[in-house]
Amino acid sequence: MATENATNALHVLASNVPSLPSGQLLHTVAKHIPSALKYLALFVLALNWRSLPLVWHIRLFAPIISVRIQWDLLRLRTLFHSKKARKEARRRWLESLSPVGKTPFDGLVTYSARAGLDDCDYNFHLSNSCYAKNLDIARLKAVLAYYPGFMRAGGWSALGGTHFHFIREIPMLSRYEMRMSVECWDDKWAFFVVRFVTFPKTTQFKTKGASKAAPSTNDRATPATDAPPFPSLHTPASELGTPSASGISTPAGPITSTSSETSNMDAAMQNLATRAAAGEEADGATLNCVSVSEFVFKHGRITVPPGLVFAAEGMCARAGASRPAYSHAQPPPHWAHVQALWARGPRALGAFFRGGWREVPVGERWWEDAMGGEIEERRRAGLARVQGVRSGMEGARGLVGA
Repeated sequence: MATENATNALHVLASNVPSLPSGQLLHTVAKHIPSALKYLALFVLALNWRSLPLVWHIRLFAPIISVRIQWDLLRLRTLFHSKKARKEARRRWLESLSPVGKTPFDGLVTYSARAGLDDCDYNFHLSNSCYAKNLDIARLKAVLAYYPGFMRAGGWSALGGTHFHFIREIPMLSRYEMRMSVECWDDKWAFFVVRFVTFPKTTQFKTKGASKAAPSTNDRATPATDAPPFPSLHTPASELGTPSASGISTPAGPITSTSSETSNMDAAMQNLATRAAAGEEADGATLNCVSVSEFVFKHGRITVPPGLVFAAEGMCARAGASRPAYSHAQPPPHWAHVQALWARGPRALGAFFRGGWREVPVGERWWEDAMGGEIEERRRAGLARVQGVRSGMEGARGLVGA
């Protein structure tokens, strides 16, 4: 009896619901949703637009897309030129992409961003995970700035590891910059240092007063009497002069480690952070985080020495005080060797990167001359500073099987 009554009730309910196509049904439902709710949904989407599908990929590949568009426009402009003029125009444009006359230590890459709502945690600061997410975009921009010719010749670079040293938190909605430069390299690895910096409030919003300084360690050690009854999850921002218990961030308390590799890495990161903070930014920016990225250059499966890659892009030591600075108009002496390789085509240059450079006699290796002098001195000094970071990264691999 109960089953029969339930069946009759379903028939009555179905007879009172009009049969509508799916599109018309959605339109009817949307029509009855309050307008305020619709605008609220659009507002939330607008605030989190960088987290929408494919937006990160568009931001990542935007520099490559921009270069590709410029290349296509150049081909259109030279479409009706003679073959010789067309070839010469393309050669000059491609050479203009390389940092001819620069040193590897020049800061060639600056990427600006803002700590949006979708990148911040519930402490209203840039989430630690978003440092790495946005750093990927800056890295690809660095590829086009430091070694575009190497990539065009078929080379590529792989990321071997990244380490972060968090110093000060980046508040929500604050504008910040990632400033990337080469710290050093050896026969295999190149180490890029990235400084995350923010700006005083007077610079960002032109309002009265400046941004507040980060609280001291003593202030954080003694909580206020009206503190909430749960532990703070803020990123510990240790002073540069006092090494923290660990170079990694986010734990509420110190992490102790018996690993000598970890201690060396923490000390090395502290040294790099102290050195980065010692040199004031020209625009008065505040240092918030220091990151070290470890790159290896490959052509196929063959490892290419970083010094060779940099020299092949026209990088070199600075000219003497009595000589004009090196540039595209006044290239360094070794640039003629690079142009001779490019004149033979990308395949010839690729073969040179894959091992052809080994056949060059020791006294005729132009890339060693380009990377000598003051560059070699700075390279050795930087390598000593990041030695602890590298040994710590390699030592961390042993923790997997421990």
